[in-house]
This record gives sequence, C-alpha cells and structure tokens, in this order.
Amino acid sequence: MNYSKLLRFILIALLITDAFRIISSAGKLDVNNATYLAAFLNYISIAILIRISYKEGFGNNNIPRSIQNAIKLWLLCIIFNLMRGVFLATDYWDWKFLLLSSLPFSFIPLVFFLGKNLTIDKLFFKIVLKYLFLFGFLLIPLTLVTSDELYSRLMIPVSLFILFIPFVQPKWKLLIIIVAVTSSLLVVDFRSNIIKNVFSILLLLVYYFRNYISTNWLRVAHLSLFLIPILLLISATTGNYNIFEELSNNDDYNIIDSEGNDESLTADTRTLLYVEAFSNLHSTGNWLIGKSAVGSYQSELFEDDGGAINGKRYGSEVGILNILFYYGIVGVACYFLLLFIVSYVALNHSSNILAKMLSLFIAFRWFYSFVEEFSQFDMNFFFVWLAIGMASAASFRNMNDKEITRYFELR
Repeated sequence: MNYSKLLRFILIALLITDAFRIISSAGKLDVNNATYLAAFLNYISIAILIRISYKEGFGNNNIPRSIQNAIKLWLLCIIFNLMRGVFLATDYWDWKFLLLSSLPFSFIPLVFFLGKNLTIDKLFFKIVLKYLFLFGFLLIPLTLVTSDELYSRLMIPVSLFILFIPFVQPKWKLLIIIVAVTSSLLVVDFRSNIIKNVFSILLLLVYYFRNYISTNWLRVAHLSLFLIPILLLISATTGNYNIFEELSNNDDYNIIDSEGNDESLTADTRTLLYVEAFSNLHSTGNWLIGKSAVGSYQSELFEDDGGAINGKRYGSEVGILNILFYYGIVGVACYFLLLFIVSYVALNHSSNILAKMLSLFIAFRWFYSFVEEFSQFDMNFFFVWLAIGMASAASFRNMNDKEITRYFELR
C-alpha cells in the first residue's frame, strides 16, 4: 500500500505541533489556539498510525518472537495505564492532560510498525533530507524572534541521521554535518541536543574503526549503557554518590546563555525532581503500577511554571521518572525489556555495522532517559521509535554493508 501522502502529513503535523509547543512555551503564541490545533493534528496523525500499524502487523516473521512479545507487553501496559487514567480522572485538568498529552504520547510506540518497513523508512529519510534539513535553515530567522531552541528542536532527528553519514551520498553527508553543527551552536545552552549529537558522532567511530573494535567491546558498551544509570540511581538513593551533585561542583563549563546570563552546563537540575517524584510515590503507595495516565503530584519546586498548575505537575523533564510515575516499576521493567531485547538483537544478530550502531543508539536513549526526555508526541520520540522498529526488522539486519549503502542511495 502506498502511504506516501499519509506519511508526509504526519511529518508536517509533527513539525507544526512541535513548533507551536516551543513558541508557546516562550510566550510568543496564543496557548489555547495552538493547543487545540495541535491536538487536532495529533489525533489525525494517531488515526493514520493506527491504520498503518493494523495493515503492517508483525508480518512474515520479519520481527523475532522475543521482540514481538516485548512490544505487545509494552502496548498492553500502555492500554492498562490509559484505562486506569479514564477511571481515575477527576477534574478538568486531569481530562485535559489525558486527552491532549498523555493519550497522544501513549500512541507514539505505534511508529515501531512503520519503522520495521524499510520502504516507509526510506521515504521518511528522503523527506527529512530533501525538505526538513534542506529548507529548515529558513526557520532560523523565526527562531531568533520567537524561541532560541526552535530550530534545534525541530532538527532533533539529526542525531539519528548522523549515524547514516558513512552510507549516504556526499551531498547528504555535508548537509547532515551542517545541520548538526548549526543546531548545536545556535543555542549552546540546549544541553540535551548537544549531548545527543555528540554521542551520535562518537558512534561513528564504530564504523570508521570497525576493523579494530571487536563485537565483545560493543557488548560491554551496550550492557554498560543499560546498567550504569540503574547503579548510579541506587547509589544516589542510598546516599553514597550523586552524579548530578558531583557534576554541579565543576565550574569549568559555564557559558553565557541567550539572555546574557551566566549559566553552568553541569548545574544540578535533576536531583530535586527525583526527590519529589520518589517522595510522592512513597507517600501514595503507587510504586508497583504507578499513578496512571493522569498521575500528578503537588510540587514545591514549581508553582505556575514548568507545566505546573498551582503547583500541580503531571510529570517531569526526566523520561524514566515519567514512566515510573505513570506505569510504576512494572512499566519501567517492561520498557527496559523492550529496549534491551531490540538493541541486543540488533547488536548480536545483524550482518551490517549500522544495525550495531543503532543498537548503541537505542541503548543510549535508555541511559539518557534518566537525565531528560520530555514525554511528548513529538519529533524526538517519533524518530526514536522509527529507529527501534528499523533495528528490529530482519530485512534490515540481514543486509550487508554494501546493501545498506545502496539502500541509502536517495534519488
């Protein structure tokens, strides 16, 4: 089935809704009008995702049984969480969050079923390279008068496309590099963007030194990315060592932000978020299955900013905290299982180096979810789930490096 027009609509809708969200956060756009238009576009996109996912399914043993079971378990977890949210919602703000934020984000994993189809992947890659990256520079003037992060956030797929540099044509190599550098330098206090781009650049070493790096080294890196954040979290909660506090003591990474203020790139902005989330879960006894899709807590850090309404917050800036808060320890375990199995299969059962790079890319997103990752239906998570679907597909993992290069010959 030809999905071309539907897929183009999804990307355009994502661009518009992301732009609205970013500009609204900067106070340069009417929040209510932008919110409801974004919701309209999101729900059409969700309907398209459901239709394509239903048509695609798992299909012809293209996805290993272990990954099929893991994604089904995660989808069941999501459905259960949404159903609880419907029953537990009590006021206007609960329903608004459920319908405008929680529900759309819950459907973003359906992008997995798009990602496992290499024809769909290639179409997305062509659209991004030929239109988003090429004409995205026109967004820079709008960025300068609205939100400093607008261009960088809309170019967020570049962290994935950096991995494609060894395989694409020279003109696309140059374009990806220019976009990555521009998005990083345009707003140097957007730490998350820089960290993601830098990690992807480091992953290029896997390709260029592939004859010297053994698979065992990659296995160690893969396992470390999954285990280190868990060990650091245990260490912090037991009072032994808090990496966020340790980094905040380093004054070597101070910069002048867009408003002329001195800002530390290593400032500890996370410890108190963990403390508030853990305290609330402990006091309410919701550790096991979380607080549902409308889970909220009263924050002492925020009053009417940071997404809070009179101090009431429906989540935080830390991805893993949101999963824990909404789904509980059960949800965190299911999410871990899915990402670990997909990345393990891509690393150990593939015939091309790109699949191994994607394995570490996915493992890093687990690692980084302990630091940031806003839970939103946006470009960021869309392309993460596209990469997860792609790495899961046997049709992709069975290609050799030469076939991968031919696959990326975009016309």
